[in-house]
This record gives sequence, structure tokens and C-alpha cells, in this order.
Amino acid sequence: MTRKLASRLAATAAAIALGTAALLGAGAAAAGASSAIPAKAILPPKNPSRDVSPDPNFLAARSCADGGDSAACNTMVLRAIAHARSVQEKIGGMSFSLAGYEKLTPDEQIFVTANLERTERGLTPIVVLTKSLDYYAQLGANADTDPPLNKVPFTLPGGGHWISLGGNWAGGFDNALGADYGWMYDDKGSAWGHRDNILRNYGNATTCAPQTHELAMGAGHVTKGKAYGDSETELIASVCGRTPTDVVMTWVQAKKLLHIK
Repeated sequence: MTRKLASRLAATAAAIALGTAALLGAGAAAAGASSAIPAKAILPPKNPSRDVSPDPNFLAARSCADGGDSAACNTMVLRAIAHARSVQEKIGGMSFSLAGYEKLTPDEQIFVTANLERTERGLTPIVVLTKSLDYYAQLGANADTDPPLNKVPFTLPGGGHWISLGGNWAGGFDNALGADYGWMYDDKGSAWGHRDNILRNYGNATTCAPQTHELAMGAGHVTKGKAYGDSETELIASVCGRTPTDVVMTWVQAKKLLHIK
């Protein structure tokens, strides 16, 4: 094992151990299952019985080093995700246009990846990526830590308000897909808290009645963070009332760009 690889693997373990946060407000819902779950998919409160180490090991790949976001790196991470899904849940890999994905910003890639994890398990999508939630997610990425959920204003642009928040951080996982791998498939050491944040049932139509209920998101990214190399964050908000208006990207737009059915 080279010194560089040893350092990267050590950083990985530390980052995932420290990177999850949740904040619940009035009326926040507990995690639950969906009626449209694909066969064998695992949703909170259940979790996989074991971690799956990346295979192929993108953490050791030269194409992924130093925050690599090349087609070669992303293809390798997607293969690792497909392998982990087959082992843990007996479901298939992610399906989207990689060429389209690589044209997105890192924040947009994190948004798309979180939604793929949710929708491919029959969960409701996160409808928008927003500027204001990006801001708070980026504060976490800059500091190599969770997004500061306690700083997120109760009322969001457009007038809606959040009822629960979830935040993840990962350092040393190379890019958005790599961070997703750590949060979703190699997270037993954190009691699957990152995975739960991504797949949580944050509420439904009755949670906010008579107002509407939707999910919004922010994301942050630093290619060369303070301690671990790349640094990625995501912040998911359960929103009652009007959808936040400071939109960076919608899930409808992302589906069209990436040919997601």
C-alpha cells in the first residue's frame, strides 16, 4: 500500500464517521417505507446488514485522485454502486446519461444523485435545488463538516417553512458519486445515519395540510478541502407551503437533461 493510499483511506474513515446531522421541527415525520419499493430494496428504519467496500476500488484509482470527476472515475464509481446494490439489496445500478451528468456543476450532481437514490427506491423526489440552501450546505463543505442546520432560516424564499432538516458531509471520496457511495453503502460505522438522511420519509400530503408538502435541497462542494481533499455536503429540507423560489435546478429539468424516466 502506498503512503498516498493509506492516507486517503484513513481520511475516508474519519470523514464518514463525523458527517451526519438532523434537525426536527414541529410536525416532523419519522422515517418510513414507500408503497412503490422495488423488490428487495431496503428503506429506513431498516438498513443493510453490512458495509460493502468499493469494488472496483475507486478510492485507489488514479483517475479519481485529487477530486477527480472524469468520465473514467465516474464510470468506476457507478460500477461500485451497482455492485454494492446487488450485494445489499438485490436491485440494479443507477440509470441516467453520464454524458449529461458530467455537464452539471458538482452541486447539481449531488442533487441528482440523491434523487436517483430516492426515486429508484420508490420514494418521492426532492423537487428543487435552491440558492439559499446551497449557501448553508457550502458553509459545511468549506469547513469540512456538516451543514450548519441551526442557521437555516425557518421561512424560506417564497414563504414556505421547513419542518425538518437533514444534512450529510463527506471528505476524501473524490466527487459527488464517491460521496454518495460512502453515505449509502459503506456507512454502518455511522449507524447508517447518512443513508437514513437521504432515504428518510420527511413527510407527506397530510403533514402540512392544508398547505402543500415538498422536499428542497442544498449542496456544497470543495475540490481541495482543509483536511481530506474534496469535501461534499447535502442539506435536505422538508417544506410546508410554497416551493422555494430561489431555484438552481428542478428535478423535472434534471430528468430531461439526463434522460431519466
